Amino acid sequence: MSELVGKYDRMVSFQAATTTKSSMGAPVKTYAHSFYAWCSRNQVGEGNEQYLNDRLANPYRFVYKTHFRSDINETMQLVDASVKYNILSCMPTGMNMFIEIVVEKIIE
Repeated sequence: MSELVGKYDRMVSFQAATTTKSSMGAPVKTYAHSFYAWCSRNQVGEGNEQYLNDRLANPYRFVYKTHFRSDINETMQLVDASVKYNILSCMPTGMNMFIEIVVEKIIE
């Protein structure tokens, strides 16, 4: 087993998407806390370049590893130290004992 549980040194929050209605009746997508998990994090490369406020921003991508949970999916967000990340993919590893989650920072 190549996974070392002692390397899970980051407590992150997983947030599930919920839909509510605005005062005008339009659907509004928000995220609500679902659960916490201990994870490890590795940088895997740079994301897509974007122009924000006349500046070129290049968000980094990370791979988070944690114990397998079947309820983690691409519709959720991951929050690490108050920084929000979109989940791009989830891949079970180690005979479904662990899961690798590829994320990209949300730039607002």
